[in-house]
Amino acid sequence: MKIKIGSLPLKTDMARIDAVLRLLPAGSHLAVDAMNAFGPERASKTAAALAPLGLMWFEDICDPLDLDAHAGIAAGYAPPIAAGEALFSAAEARLLFRHGGLRPDRDILLFDPAHCYGLPGYLEIIDAAEARGWPRRAFWPHGGHLFSLHVAQALGLGGSEINPSSFPPFGGLADDAVVTNGRAAPPDAPGIGFETKSELMDLFRNLMNG
Repeated sequence: MKIKIGSLPLKTDMARIDAVLRLLPAGSHLAVDAMNAFGPERASKTAAALAPLGLMWFEDICDPLDLDAHAGIAAGYAPPIAAGEALFSAAEARLLFRHGGLRPDRDILLFDPAHCYGLPGYLEIIDAAEARGWPRRAFWPHGGHLFSLHVAQALGLGGSEINPSSFPPFGGLADDAVVTNGRAAPPDAPGIGFETKSELMDLFRNLMNG
């Protein structure tokens, strides 16, 4: 699970995080996403408060191009950090790998295949990461759309973000998908499974008939 933080005071965010953690089994099942909201000082205070919680990851901490701030947080925050959602090219990815302070043994890369000039651009980013020692399991495609699930499965990535109620009609999973312990399989269907989402197929039919 993942929740957004950063729009409220730290004390309030910590109370929200604690409330969610109480609902989850023990272990790293909760990630938090700051949506690039923090400057260096606020990011440091938040990281210090989050560090003891054992979160799955701390995502999009500061301005995606403020690599100095990013490296500073990474130097003092031992748990996993997630980044890359707001970067769209292999050139930007190389800058992040070189100057952002990320650690290939634990951190998460959230580049979105649909935003990275499609799958060819996404593969360039994977190549750039692997050349610097990153494992493919570090990649968790952002987006929450069915395409990302198929990319993760095909390329042997760590996982894929799924937003059940976001990005309609492309978001979520196939209509008959079953989620068990946080895992789901791509649909056994042509292409990337658009045929398995009735709402999306209705839209396509309306467009074709209109």
